[in-house]
Amino acid sequence: MRYIEQDGRIVWSASDLKAAAECEFAWLRAIDAKVGRIAAVDDPEDATLERAARLGTAHEVRVLERYRERLGDAVREIPAARSSDAAALAEAVRLTDEALSDPDAEVVYQAAFATDEFVGFADFLVRSPSADPSGVRPWIVQDTKLARRARVTALMQLAAYVDQLDRLGIPRADEVQLLLGDGTTSTHRVDDLLPVFELRRARLRALIADRRVGLGAAGPVIAWGDARGELDVIACGRCATCEIEVVAHRDLLLVAGMRPVQRERLRAAGVSTIDALAAAAQGPAAMSADTFASLRTQARLQLESPAGVPSDEAPLHAVPTFEVVAPKSLGVLPRPDHGDLFFDFEGDPLYTEGAGEHWGIDYLFGWVDTREVYGRLWAHTFDEERAALERFLDMVALRRRQYPGMHIYHYAPYEPTHLLTMAARFGVREADVDRLLRDGVFVDLYPVVRRALRVGSRSYSIKKLEPLYMGDEVRTSDVQRGDDSIVKYVEARALAADGDDAGAERVLDDLADYNRYDCVSTRRLRDWLVDRARECGAVPARSAEPDEQAYEPSPRATALHRWAADAVEPDATALRLASAAIDYYPREEKTYWATHFLRLREPLSVWEETRDVVVVDAARSRVVTDWHIAESGRGSERRLVELRGEVAPGTRLSADAEPFAVYDLPAPFPLDTRPRWIHGARRVTVREVLDDGAIIEEVAVDGVTWDELPLALTPPAPPRAGNQQKAIDAWADA
Repeated sequence: MRYIEQDGRIVWSASDLKAAAECEFAWLRAIDAKVGRIAAVDDPEDATLERAARLGTAHEVRVLERYRERLGDAVREIPAARSSDAAALAEAVRLTDEALSDPDAEVVYQAAFATDEFVGFADFLVRSPSADPSGVRPWIVQDTKLARRARVTALMQLAAYVDQLDRLGIPRADEVQLLLGDGTTSTHRVDDLLPVFELRRARLRALIADRRVGLGAAGPVIAWGDARGELDVIACGRCATCEIEVVAHRDLLLVAGMRPVQRERLRAAGVSTIDALAAAAQGPAAMSADTFASLRTQARLQLESPAGVPSDEAPLHAVPTFEVVAPKSLGVLPRPDHGDLFFDFEGDPLYTEGAGEHWGIDYLFGWVDTREVYGRLWAHTFDEERAALERFLDMVALRRRQYPGMHIYHYAPYEPTHLLTMAARFGVREADVDRLLRDGVFVDLYPVVRRALRVGSRSYSIKKLEPLYMGDEVRTSDVQRGDDSIVKYVEARALAADGDDAGAERVLDDLADYNRYDCVSTRRLRDWLVDRARECGAVPARSAEPDEQAYEPSPRATALHRWAADAVEPDATALRLASAAIDYYPREEKTYWATHFLRLREPLSVWEETRDVVVVDAARSRVVTDWHIAESGRGSERRLVELRGEVAPGTRLSADAEPFAVYDLPAPFPLDTRPRWIHGARRVTVREVLDDGAIIEEVAVDGVTWDELPLALTPPAPPRAGNQQKAIDAWADA
């Protein structure tokens, strides 16, 4: 974004589409800062984001090198120009126009576009390999992104450059392409993107007009909480700009677990601060009494805690106040066992090898036992990660034979989720991971804390809970956060690459100490929760019964995998692919059900943004047709319910689909449950898709009907393979 003072206008770029989509309030404050009305907000340094930017630039350069190698002088590179350098920008635009009209040009790199309101530089414009009916080879707009999937904001940037080609009358293709970090190309129709782009551009223009930049520094600054009337400016509530205002105004967003829709309802009822919420006698009519009571308790406890609300005077490691609000939820904890382990991963999401087909490595598997003896496995390559996975599972299997009642404790669902992902990616030990999950060996302490307790802390991360139970051992090391550990790990790899093995070892030792502390913290939290359970008289949960339908690799797949180990390339690759293909459908089904059952054990806040999830807003939902018998007179009673709420990004609901309706336990209908479930689920049928939800049909259970609405809709089960699996088996036998 640029401010042209002499003309009193703002010039925006494609990246401003992304910035405004993420937080309109922050973007408008950035305009106010540009024109001198307020000091600019500096985003805190983020070493991980900086590294991602460097890797993104390297990805772009690799693509450029491939074009150079293939096309030579037909690649036209426009010299870099700053948008603030008028002469350089004008020259870049001239060279771009020249290249686009040159029949010998095949690729234009960093094509420059400029108008009175827009400036932008397209990564690549590439001639289509085939000509249109008039014999012209149109230009394809390409952009490089380190991400492994297309995002709407990235597609809007592509559409902005398509719009510029149309403005200039330059023939362009009907599709645009994102060159993703895993080496794949994501192709999208321009006709699908331009209408959305035009809406976003109109929105951007309206936001700029609201700032009345012609008034310069004398104009008013947009105030926190001012939606600007019908413009209805949206604040994300999370960015650095919003955080300053949230703290300064003691906004409701200070309350842990406060959802934007809840905040709006409270504000509409005259409750706009954490202090007002803590003192409120009753909640808004559109909010359930339980939800209001929970939020009010959270606000009160944060105000009572020394560091419950950010301030310069808050002590660094203050012990927060807490209350046990659901004693029965502590009863989901298994009985402690001498074989229990407390497990934690350290990972680098930006690690890759070769062509970048796979990203992310869990480079340290760490655990402690009940005596806090630390064990660890390092993995600095994907091959080592696979070996670490197998060694870890071997260790757990041996320990389960010695201690059949053991469990593996962790905090938040990262550990079991990544074990599942690793096993699937490497094609090894999937049945072993599946068995651990189905047998209930993994115990996530996060949902126990969120259900059973209210803690006077703005965050429920384990680091914020540690003052409750770590005493004088509260962490003070240089490595304090997960992001810090990633930066340190990258530093260790760089030292090792430069031959400084001793320096690398020192950094790795520091990381291992950080990981050991996390494991010890998990163990102490478990013990602290057990003490609270005893105080409340909560009875430990019984062990889960093994599920006889656990996934096991087929004999065909096992045999092919065994033969692949002894074969030479390319036969070995062919055998591994065949082995993976044979069990494709069982593996997909296994992955779905493992994730489904994890959701039944985790709070809604953990999975509410998962694709194909709809979080139900009870105030906007209703029963369309109450329980009734179908006109045919046959079958169970059924009802139609209109469920509206928050639809997770990427969700695709379809008529006649059968998602699961998730209810709090105890469920209002007969249901067999497992010891650590906090939700129950039942299949429903989508009868109509809405913009913000769906109309579903529910069927009575054993003659039982109910009035309650579900908390959420979750993804339907995958279709059964049926004849496809039979055909695959026949092919394998041939």
